Amino acid sequence: MIVSARVSEELAVEIERVAAAHGQSKAAWIADVLARAALAPENDRLPVAATRRRGYPDDQVRVTVRLNRSEIEAIDAVGAPIGLSRNEWIKRALRWQLWDHAACLRLAPATQGELGKLRKQVLAIGRNINQAVHAMNAANQPGSTLDLARIAEPFIETCGDLRTMLLAMRRSLASYVGGEVGYWTEAFAESRR
Repeated sequence: MIVSARVSEELAVEIERVAAAHGQSKAAWIADVLARAALAPENDRLPVAATRRRGYPDDQVRVTVRLNRSEIEAIDAVGAPIGLSRNEWIKRALRWQLWDHAACLRLAPATQGELGKLRKQVLAIGRNINQAVHAMNAANQPGSTLDLARIAEPFIETCGDLRTMLLAMRRSLASYVGGEVGYWTEAFAESRR
C-alpha cells in the first residue's frame, strides 16, 4: 500500500538527513518509524475501530518497489540459475518471510526439475523390484519350472545396491529442498544480524 503525506520542506530535509545517517532511503526510514509507532506495546490496549475492507484476502494487489540498478542486477543474477524471473524471485523472497509454513510455496523450477528426475529414478527402481518379486512368486508356485534361487540370488545382491542408490537419492532430495529452504530463510536471517 502506498501512503502519502505532505510535510514542510524543513521536515523533509531533516527526514532525509536522519534516514541517510541510518543508511536508509527516506521511504524505508519513514516505513520503519511508522511500523515502530503503530506496533508499540502501548497501542495494544487501544480500541479497534471497525474497518471496511475491499476485496478478498487472496486478491492480487500490485506493489511497486524502487531498487538500485545494482540490486536489480543482483536479483537477476541469483534468480537466473534457479529459473526465476525478477518478479518471481522478489515475490518468493517476500513470501518466505511472511508465511509460517514454507510448504505452501512451489519449488523453484530448477529444484522442481531435479526432483522430477529423482522421482523417475525411484519409479524405475520400484518397477524393477516389482518385476523381481512377481518372478519369485511365480517361481514359488507349485509346479513352476522357474528356479527360485536363480531369480532370488541376484535380486538379493541387487537390494544392497538399491539401498545405496536410494540413500544417495534421499541425500540429493534433502540437498535440493534443504538448499532452497536455506536459500530463502538463512539469507534473510543473515541480513538481519
